[in-house]
Amino acid sequence: MINKKSILVFPGAFQFVKNYGNYNGVDIWLKNGRRGKIPKTDFIVGHSAGAIFALTLSDNFQGCKFILINPPIKKRNILNLFLRWIKFLILEGIRTEKVVPITNWIYGLKKLSKLLKIDTLEIIKKIPRDNLVIIRGKKDKFFCDQESGEIIKNNNINVIEVEAGHDWNEKIAGVVNELISSN
Repeated sequence: MINKKSILVFPGAFQFVKNYGNYNGVDIWLKNGRRGKIPKTDFIVGHSAGAIFALTLSDNFQGCKFILINPPIKKRNILNLFLRWIKFLILEGIRTEKVVPITNWIYGLKKLSKLLKIDTLEIIKKIPRDNLVIIRGKKDKFFCDQESGEIIKNNNINVIEVEAGHDWNEKIAGVVNELISSN
């Protein structure tokens, strides 16, 4: 926790909360993960598909600050997204220890399929601008690409672009820490 602020992280598809530093969070991609009510918090940090999950909580967390990292803005079908994910794995890479066990993948694919049906932009538009920041990696060519960045800007949504790709890294973590410390 930074300055006694409560923070919850919702990780990107098929990833663990532990990949995001010392923040508390919910391992939403594990079939035997945490169940039950998600506690009230000061900040919700959602990465990629985890950002979509975080947005589904927005009605219950009014007044909470949302930090969304590379959220999928454009609706894409599961096949298109799968092809992008393969490209992401090949071109940007992800260490295997960051990914949930394969025994959770069917559960994760079902959850991802449901999340992809959600219109993230419509939910984002309903969140007060003072309670929302999007961090976009300038080198994200997979899920929150340049076109998505333009959509975000054209809707007057606060976006911080960093020299990063799609996955969580030290540059994104630094911006998240800065945002939390300054609020």
